[in-house]
Amino acid sequence: MIANIINESGSFAIGARLRRLYESLTSEMTLIYQEQGLPLETKDFILYYLVSKRGSISISEIAKELNLTHPAVIHIAKSLEKIGYIESEKSVSDSRKRLLKLTKKGQKDLAKYQVLWNDIMALNQKLFEQEVQLLQHIQKLEEMLKEKTYYQRYHSLQASKKID
Repeated sequence: MIANIINESGSFAIGARLRRLYESLTSEMTLIYQEQGLPLETKDFILYYLVSKRGSISISEIAKELNLTHPAVIHIAKSLEKIGYIESEKSVSDSRKRLLKLTKKGQKDLAKYQVLWNDIMALNQKLFEQEVQLLQHIQKLEEMLKEKTYYQRYHSLQASKKID
């Protein structure tokens, strides 16, 4: 591994390390999508995937399921609307509610993505589950942080220092 301050800092620079890993993976996925002639941007994948699985889903349901803000969901939705993959329609039960669903183009291209995603899932399982067990560790960390947030843990540490 190349020596640099992020690597030398270990867990202290966890955010920077995760961002670096994320940026590396997303830039490589962008190359794969481009190579396949597919217009999806990596950052928009999860919303496209979710809508493909749910059929029709509201912005608030998406925000809750993905743990994103409404503005973040709307931003991604606009990007997917721009390439013609999703559209919104009024809810039959509540005219104030907008539901997102795949367009015909979004449905047609979904088959191409599913073949690609199956390959990506196999690669990710080998890389992240079998070799480094990253997904299990991330899931455990997420569960721990749901029980007590990072912020709360920081303040508990500070309180214990004052007692000592």
